[in-house]
Amino acid sequence: MSEVKQERLQNRLGPEIKEFREACQTLQLATVDANGKPNVSYAPFALLDDGYYVLISQIAKHARNLLENPQVSLMMIEDESASKVLYARKRLTFEADVSVVERNSERWQQGVAALQARFGEIVEGLSGLEDFSLFRLAPTQGLFVKGFGQAFQVSGDDLVDFVHLQEGHRRIKDGSEIESAEEKLN
Repeated sequence: MSEVKQERLQNRLGPEIKEFREACQTLQLATVDANGKPNVSYAPFALLDDGYYVLISQIAKHARNLLENPQVSLMMIEDESASKVLYARKRLTFEADVSVVERNSERWQQGVAALQARFGEIVEGLSGLEDFSLFRLAPTQGLFVKGFGQAFQVSGDDLVDFVHLQEGHRRIKDGSEIESAEEKLN
């Protein structure tokens, strides 16, 4: 893709992705335990310059999975009630590397403060519990899906590297490509 097209795409989608992410309060987390057994859960998050921060009790299966296998897939997804087409809900997904933030470190203070700014006093209480750990989820590569035929690869570094996926949905009967969600699918 030419630099000009890339810049136009960035200028168009960058603000939309930022607005979408800011409207989401929780991340869906897909984790795997040491035996490869998957688990899906969620956690409220705060975004800082080096990743997403979540405060989770080690009593919870997804926290134990993050400790055993420090890889996660995360997703922010449009609310069902706001979606025009449930099969094409807007979503932002990332693969991410996981690290535990050392309690009482400067990064711990920043992460907890960011969570408290978003979610209030409950964060102060939870962060004072021994079983709660602060995890940093550093995104590596991702995907922003706006709807049918509107999926864009997203890099983990400030969402600056967008590449539109080349493959679209095609009809069985004639191989024609679906251009929009409003189009008849049959």
